[in-house]
Amino acid sequence: MVMDFFRSGSTSPMDHVHATLVQMLRDGHEVFDTASDALFGGGKSKETKHEVKSTDKGINEAQADIRRSLMTHASVNLGDLALVLQYASIVKDAERVGDYSKNLYDLVRYGADFSTIADRDELAGYRDAVAGLIIEAADVFEARDADRAQHLIAKADGFLDDYDEHIKIQFSADAQGWEPVGRALYYRFLKRITAHLMNVLTALVQPLDRLDYYDEAKDDR
Repeated sequence: MVMDFFRSGSTSPMDHVHATLVQMLRDGHEVFDTASDALFGGGKSKETKHEVKSTDKGINEAQADIRRSLMTHASVNLGDLALVLQYASIVKDAERVGDYSKNLYDLVRYGADFSTIADRDELAGYRDAVAGLIIEAADVFEARDADRAQHLIAKADGFLDDYDEHIKIQFSADAQGWEPVGRALYYRFLKRITAHLMNVLTALVQPLDRLDYYDEAKDDR
């Protein structure tokens, strides 16, 4: 049975946790946009590096804040243990969105530049899809909208096999230099971001014991 508290709009001591998690997703989108802009032509700079690292640091601090809040709440509200476990699980996924987005900037640091690459438009199309997915996931989770969450999970699920196929292609690519590695890592990072977003959304539609379904089952394909 899905936890009803995720669907209710009632005020509770956990509202701060919920709002903080939503902001973590929005900050993850900021990291993703900044890093992908650099990858698609912006290049590396001290300013971009600082923005990526500082925003990601804020996400990490928010995760720690949520964990402290959950520990405090659980110690005096044993009846909310299931709620605490739900948030404790998915806050990890929200933090990983920022982590994998930051990894996109690592590609830039290593010399990747997608601005003139032959399949730039295709690569950019997936970038735009994931950027939109992060924002939509934040909106859906903020609204506690189970119906939209189910729709978004199904939409995101369609991308996972695409990412795997693109990764496999790079192992037989004729291109030399950084391009095959850059593409493979790029699609890998997009897949991980997508899977972690799906895990966050499962809190609205799945029981506690299946919250990591998309993170684990999809990797076993």
